[in-house]
Amino acid sequence: MKIWILTIGILLVGVAAGASSAWLEFASTTNQFEPHNQPLGAGIAPVSDRTGPQVVVVDGTDFDFGVGQRQAAMHHTFVFRNDGDEPLRLTQGATTCKCTLSELKAGDVPPGGTTEVRLDFKLVTMGEQFRQTAEIHTNDPRRPSVTLAIHGTVTDLVRLEPGDLVLSNVPSNEGAKAAVHLYGFEVKDLQVLSHEFTNQETASFFTLDWRPATGDELREKPGASAALVGTLTLKPGLPLGPINQTIHLQTNVAEADKLELAISGSVVSDISIVGPSSFIEKHSVVVFGTVERSRGAKTTLRLLVKGPHRREVKLTVQEIDPADVLNVSLGEVQEINAGVVLMYPLEIEIRPDSRLINRMGSEQAKYGRIVIETTHPAVKKIPINVKFAVE
Repeated sequence: MKIWILTIGILLVGVAAGASSAWLEFASTTNQFEPHNQPLGAGIAPVSDRTGPQVVVVDGTDFDFGVGQRQAAMHHTFVFRNDGDEPLRLTQGATTCKCTLSELKAGDVPPGGTTEVRLDFKLVTMGEQFRQTAEIHTNDPRRPSVTLAIHGTVTDLVRLEPGDLVLSNVPSNEGAKAAVHLYGFEVKDLQVLSHEFTNQETASFFTLDWRPATGDELREKPGASAALVGTLTLKPGLPLGPINQTIHLQTNVAEADKLELAISGSVVSDISIVGPSSFIEKHSVVVFGTVERSRGAKTTLRLLVKGPHRREVKLTVQEIDPADVLNVSLGEVQEINAGVVLMYPLEIEIRPDSRLINRMGSEQAKYGRIVIETTHPAVKKIPINVKFAVE
């Protein structure tokens, strides 16, 4: 009896010990059917109607500035609004050259609130159109970046048209005339106080006179508030060859008081020059380049004389610079096309064993120069430049 009772007791203790061991092993293990190993119900977010921050640019991200004054300081302000239900954060991103964000207000934009983003820039461009952009970063997940753009047309307080004046194939015995216009924008009173011809050698052949534009002439330029019309006169007798002149103008408009008018072209007549490839007719320059001192260099140009005065015209070498380095000689006249044209060969030589010299045409080393004097009634002088250096 005692043995049986003892046996029952031992079995009960064993069962209890096994149950305790099993409970200790699995008590800390999460139910395999619970999501993400979390207690039942955890991690299942309730449905939310919140939108977070939402950026809106009032009146759009692209602004047409219209007409802007060249070299003027300009700006435009964009308004940002937060249509969301959480604070909107803005930070500055990349901007184009000459463009800055000067008034991006610090802090977050509350729901329903607005802030201003101001773009400042100087209108520095040579073109007729301009465009500036800036990038703004946001914490709106639907629109993390906003690109702002400003564009428009460029004008000037004072504009000279044309800025470069070309006078092509001007007859030496006739001269030429050309019109230039000076326009003012947002300028009520426009005046040319003075002008100066920078090339003094030919300045006496030019005049420039101004008059107020008529109403019809002013209306031809949209946006202009004032205008002057200039008449440039090139007198007969300018030396044969290229025209190189520049006029500096001073106006009464402080922001644009100094303007520049470049004049180029060519003077033609009964006398012309032809030569090998080393002769640049447009600029009347003979190009020798760098010459070895022991060898020197030589070339021949041809002066062609035509027209009713061709048989009476006499040519002589008037000037040689530097005379101790250059040899210049006119050959015997030859008839071309049964005397319709008379040709004079002109030989130009850099003497062998001459002194070392630089006449490559810089400010410190001006071109060599040859001047041919004529008895033609319209062409008194023919200048020829010589580009060379002796090593």
